[in-house]
Parts: sequence; C-alpha cells; structure tokens
Amino acid sequence: MNPTNTRVQRLKSGSLSRRESGKTELKRQILEAALVLFQTHGYEGFSLRQVAEAIGYSPTTIYLYFKDKDELLLTVALEGFKEFGAALQAAYLEPNSAVERIKAIGLAYLHFGLSHPLQYRLMFMQRSEFLVEPLEGYVSFQDSFGVIVRAIEDGIKSGKLRPLEPRALAALLWSAVHGVVSLALSTEHFPAAQAENLFRWHMNILEREYAID
Repeated sequence: MNPTNTRVQRLKSGSLSRRESGKTELKRQILEAALVLFQTHGYEGFSLRQVAEAIGYSPTTIYLYFKDKDELLLTVALEGFKEFGAALQAAYLEPNSAVERIKAIGLAYLHFGLSHPLQYRLMFMQRSEFLVEPLEGYVSFQDSFGVIVRAIEDGIKSGKLRPLEPRALAALLWSAVHGVVSLALSTEHFPAAQAENLFRWHMNILEREYAID
C-alpha cells in the first residue's frame, strides 16, 4: 500500500469527522436556542431568524438543518421524547417486582418532567400534535407509552395485577403522573418534593385498587 495514499485517506477521514462533529454541535445549539425562545415568545412569536441571532449564525444556516419552525420545534420535542423514553425503559429494566417496576416507571416520568420543564411543556402541554408525529430516526410518545403498557402486562401475567385492559390502566397511570407534573410546572408554590409525595399517594391508591396481594 502506498504510504502517501494512506496518509491522504487519514487526512480525509479526520476532516470528515471534524465536519460531522461541527454539524452535530451546531444542531445542538440550534435545538437549545429554539427551546428557550419558544418558551419566551410562544409559537406565533417564535421564528428561525430569532434562533439564528441567538447563536450568531445567519438564518440561511438554520434552513440548512430545518425547513421551517414547525420542523425545528418538532425535532426539539422528539429529542425530549428520546430521552424520556430512555428513562422509562431504564426503570422498566430494574429488577423490581411487577408493582414496584410500575412505580419506578412513574417516578422516572415524574423526575423527567420536573427536571426538563421547557421540553415537557412543549412535548405534552403546548403542542399536542407532537405526541403522534414522529420524524425519521426518532421515537414518538407511543413508544414511551408502550413501556408503561408492557410493565402492566407483566404485572397481569404474573398475577400481581387485576386482569384489566392494560392500555386503559396505563392511561390511568399516565393521567395521574401527568397531572402532578403539570400542576408542579404551572404552579409557582408547588415544590418538587411535594409533587413526589402527591405522586406516591396516587400510586398507593392505585396499588390498593388494582394490585393483588
């Protein structure tokens, strides 16, 4: 093998890697700026030009990554769903009993919402179409909801939960934790510790109602 050709190939590979790394970093900056600006200005007042100004690039550069503000905001939400789904899946994989696993998934949901307030509002409270509109390479809310359904199905199969319709019971759990998170994010005097206590109270009620001793 020609040493010169090998060196040229290494240089090309390194240059490509640096360009790709730069693109990834710029996309991250765009998404972070978009999240903050959307929260500040709302949908109507939000624009790609604002994002460009916030990160010090021209609007043309933003259009190289996103065709319009809807695609940008959808990507922000789906990035959130990716992290959200990973948190629920990690809780599902914990070696707990069926009922404790469901509680752990609920707590993972709660903690994500409280620690990602801007993303959570965009994902669940301000743009409901983002729940059902995936982009290539991203998971949707349905994938995250499926983790809850699987945990409940496991509980029913193991005889630890009453044999109810799994998706209906999952929706009940979701509505409980979503209500607590929404209350915490929209109410100034509702600290995280109080939110977690309220959620655990919900779980105790659901366990008494639907778990089998």
